[in-house]
Amino acid sequence: MKIYSFPYSIPSYRTRLAASLLGFNVEEQVIDLSKNEQKSPEFLAVNPLGKIPVMTDDQVTVSDSMAILRYLARKSQITHWYPESDIATAAKIDTLLSLVSNELYEGIEKARLITAFKMLPEELLPQCETITHDVLNILNLQLEDNVFLVTDMPTIADIAVASTLLYIDEASFSLDNYKNIKNWLNNIKSLAGFIQPTFL
Repeated sequence: MKIYSFPYSIPSYRTRLAASLLGFNVEEQVIDLSKNEQKSPEFLAVNPLGKIPVMTDDQVTVSDSMAILRYLARKSQITHWYPESDIATAAKIDTLLSLVSNELYEGIEKARLITAFKMLPEELLPQCETITHDVLNILNLQLEDNVFLVTDMPTIADIAVASTLLYIDEASFSLDNYKNIKNWLNNIKSLAGFIQPTFL
């Protein structure tokens, strides 16, 4: 099993974190975005879209971090990560995965591109901040009486959300007013197989 990733990419970290927490030994192939290696013929042969992360597993190739998380959960056969037979729980997980791809991307990931990478205009930052704090208020309330986001066991939704929130400092936002989220992140960090993100 191999993951093509870039150390400072949040989706790349998400997939590496999931693989580690779910107990998979993976080979990491670094694709240096700063050198446009994602557009090289060698990488385009793996993913014609020229995007990371990508995971290969024997004859299977999976792109997009959310698809990779679902694949790893199914392959692990540890059902609490993504209990598809419980459609209500699976729906809650899928809703949070969509939240990460949409609202948390528009909030934290875009703000990080503005503040840490200088890749987007600064005038977008107030909108990013509004979106971020709206989502954080929802998550903080959801974690009021819960150890994890969906059930009493961690799911791939916890991995997806945590992988973004762990970069919140590089987005120039803070979790200081969100005690429940901070406690939940500590629960994630205490899981066997947790790996730290790579910061700039």
